[in-house]
Amino acid sequence: MATNPDVHSGDESFAEQTALTDLLGTHPKVKILAVLLSEGRDINISHIAEQAGMSRSTVYDHIEDLQALGVVEQTRKISGSPLYQINKDSDVAEQLHKLEWSLIDTVASE
Repeated sequence: MATNPDVHSGDESFAEQTALTDLLGTHPKVKILAVLLSEGRDINISHIAEQAGMSRSTVYDHIEDLQALGVVEQTRKISGSPLYQINKDSDVAEQLHKLEWSLIDTVASE
């Protein structure tokens, strides 16, 4: 029987436990953004996939869309592997970050 690489048994992925995914759902783009918002540095596709609980191919399927929107940027390559981070110059990314912190504050005060 074939298995879906996007389905992980056991615990939820990091991204599925964030305030952002609680509000916006677990679409791959939301999960990628949740991972990148939580990181203070650029990371590779494998790390994004692991933290988001999805396959690397799913990350590749969506990362270009997020780059086209200007929310995510490729920062550099290490040994041919591209690294990505939230685009700190993006107004949309800044608003997403503020939204996430507001959600965390709301949940904490309940």
